[in-house]
Amino acid sequence: MKQNSNYYSSTLTIILVVLFGACNKNQKNLPVEIEINNNWEFTQVGTGNWMPATVPGTVHNNLMDNGVIDDPHYRFNEDDVQWIEDEDWEYRTTFEVSAEMLAHSNVVLDFKGLDTYATVTLNGEEILNADNMFINWEVDVKDKLQAGDNQLIVHFKSPVKEGMKKLTKLDYIVPAVNEQAPEGEKTNVFTRKAPFHYGWDWGPRLVTSGIWRPVILKAWDNAVVESVYVSTQSIKNDIALLSGHVNVKVSSKGSYSLSLLIDGKPEKLAEQVKLEEGENRVAFDFEIPEPKLWWSNGLGEAYLYDFRFQLIKEKVVVDEQQLDFGVRTLKLVQKPDSVGRSFYFELNGVPVFMKGANVIPSETLTPSVDNATYNCLIDNAVAANMNMLRVWGGAIYEEELFYNLCDQNGILVWQDFMFACAAQPGDEAHLQNIKKEAEYNVKRLRNHPSIALWCGDNENYHGWHEWWVDLFEPEVETYLKEIYNRISTEILADAVKKHAPHIEYWPSSPMAYGHKRADRKSGDEHDWTIWFGQKPFSAYEENVPRFVSEYGLQSFPDMHTIKKFSKPQDWSIDSPVMRHRQRSKMDFVASGFDGNDMIKWYMKMYYDVPDDFEKFVYVSQLLQAKAYKTAIEAHRRNMPHCMGSLYWQLNDSWPTISWATVDYYGRWKASHYAVKKANSPVLVSPDIDEHMLKVYAVNDNLSEIANAKLEISLVRFNGEKLNSFEKNSTIPPNTSTLIFKYDLSGWLKGIDLKETLIRVELLADDKQLSENHVYFYEPKDLKFQKACVQFESEKTENGYKLTLNTDYLAKNLYLKFDNPDVKVSDNYFDLVPGEEKVVEVFTDGAIDFDAGMKLITLNSLKNQ
Repeated sequence: MKQNSNYYSSTLTIILVVLFGACNKNQKNLPVEIEINNNWEFTQVGTGNWMPATVPGTVHNNLMDNGVIDDPHYRFNEDDVQWIEDEDWEYRTTFEVSAEMLAHSNVVLDFKGLDTYATVTLNGEEILNADNMFINWEVDVKDKLQAGDNQLIVHFKSPVKEGMKKLTKLDYIVPAVNEQAPEGEKTNVFTRKAPFHYGWDWGPRLVTSGIWRPVILKAWDNAVVESVYVSTQSIKNDIALLSGHVNVKVSSKGSYSLSLLIDGKPEKLAEQVKLEEGENRVAFDFEIPEPKLWWSNGLGEAYLYDFRFQLIKEKVVVDEQQLDFGVRTLKLVQKPDSVGRSFYFELNGVPVFMKGANVIPSETLTPSVDNATYNCLIDNAVAANMNMLRVWGGAIYEEELFYNLCDQNGILVWQDFMFACAAQPGDEAHLQNIKKEAEYNVKRLRNHPSIALWCGDNENYHGWHEWWVDLFEPEVETYLKEIYNRISTEILADAVKKHAPHIEYWPSSPMAYGHKRADRKSGDEHDWTIWFGQKPFSAYEENVPRFVSEYGLQSFPDMHTIKKFSKPQDWSIDSPVMRHRQRSKMDFVASGFDGNDMIKWYMKMYYDVPDDFEKFVYVSQLLQAKAYKTAIEAHRRNMPHCMGSLYWQLNDSWPTISWATVDYYGRWKASHYAVKKANSPVLVSPDIDEHMLKVYAVNDNLSEIANAKLEISLVRFNGEKLNSFEKNSTIPPNTSTLIFKYDLSGWLKGIDLKETLIRVELLADDKQLSENHVYFYEPKDLKFQKACVQFESEKTENGYKLTLNTDYLAKNLYLKFDNPDVKVSDNYFDLVPGEEKVVEVFTDGAIDFDAGMKLITLNSLKNQ
């Protein structure tokens, strides 16, 4: 054993001891924790007007709660609250401390999150100056507390004014692409705070201040477990080898032991070890025979072991830390091949195609996200057959609940560091701040089995090659690039290597192998050729990248959502409110051109453009669904060349017009239903090129489908079956396979293809595995007649079951309910004559289907 710079390290071999409940019999003298969340009040500095405050929270939330400002989500209210960002704010509370708590050897205040420039005083004495939203701040306060009442004051400086002070010291601009502020006034890059608070191309500008995570008073004696690190080293011969270490802070040196309880039964008990005063690291190795593995959604159970580490001194448990731990191996595979290099994740030795989306915070006023919203977010991902989410780098390192839910549901996480679409200043204080942030968050999240990868930033490397070329004088460009490289390849990379070496690090998204510009031949790609590049949806099928970590197309949200933030006079894509709500500005297309115009531009390519606003909203959702269906199926058909499809974006941070498939209120757009089907574990995907029909079967399962039957039918819109074909196939596991190729020329002679479709169905043991339709023309060119849709309803425990049928193709049938809270298992689907469609309707109340539900189809829009 060796002590160096007051940092004590010891390695233990943990041995299995069959002593059921032995450690549980030990007495416990655990640290005492109290959350300081009562009696808070706040004021705008200089006014003397103190008002009740909720902590955790933000100034904006507290001002709304006190009736000072209106909801910034409604109409133009966002503009009316911009003054808040320029003011200083102060929070204060009085809390009681007992003599018993003060009797402990160590008492600290742990500020889990201060947003952002904060000076903290305790009983009139300054104890902390904070300048980073993304880390916790812990202060020793034993000698500053008193038995009885104690006063805590947190003074927040304006983040915009503090940022402006730093900006004005430079004689050049540090670019921040998406901040909603005039050039020369963009300050977010100077402050370690969520960039999206300053506005983005899908969200408002609400630059917050406040105590955004809990404040904890903690007291302890002897020693405390500061952190635990566990990783799965290997899984061989039904034995999992795990290793790691426990970081212990000791105030009373002496003999301790460390025990590990797994699922509460067998105990793994360490030999005793002597710990010195100060920081100590205790390393360990242990085995789990016949381990239950953690699998991603769709491949198996996401099993989590209950690990409980206990630090014991003289038969007393002085501290413990619990982990829900998933035993699994995961690596990023980048092997050379005939095209370039692969880019895929191998989970427990199995290559896995990543199906998912990018996520942003569910609220711009970040601490407003409640547990129900987090549960809904992950439920929506699971329901859409996803196995990966990307936490995008312009946001926050998410709450523990987010990662816990991903752990429990088998959702892998591509985790960005919080840098997006911007360069960074290079002063040493800023860089050291980034280092603290990186190390803190890597350590905080490293034990989650869901964490698949740490990525240095979002599009900053791309920016240096596409956006900021010739923007600076040569010496400034050289300097800022050196700063970027230092952050990307040293500070962030080192934090992962040092504190979570089992997790992959990827310098930037998008990027090609070898730290080069994205080239579709290796690495990951942000495919914005559709939308910003204005290419047709067929471009998704051309030169398919190896891993697509961003792509997307906008739509309007549900009318129920639009009604929440607007008035009837606002219901036009050209109204001031709808233009204000649309944040994707594209003056490079034409002056004043924005996302509303782009939706309409693409709509003209594929659909008739309705004049009526509500119908336009409906068709905008069909358009987005068509884009995502096209993209996901193209990506999946091209596996293993392509091994990932993460669209932009799953959710919204406010009610708006955006790329999201689920809107701010949790309402599924047409696109989310399309994503669910396109991501199904078994997918049959037809593709027509001229008269050549190709049918692919994608099987994500790890077992083959030996008795598959493919049925192909050429069907008129009135239900008449013109031709059909059947073929038996074996679908290999974890593959995309071309199972049918046929020249349709002989089938199509004398047929009006504008009123004809091909229906493809894949079955096994007479059970439908997947169904798909393909049309010969775009929707705007199809010939529709009126569809008479009939349905029967049956009451169920959770609502109703609807059985629907039609006499004529009902294109994109939308079940629209007057009750905004009604949910359905499927919607916006094509209903073909001769088929029954069963839809589950989820509601707590009764529904009068004749009065409370409307059936809307694309047919009805074309035949008015």
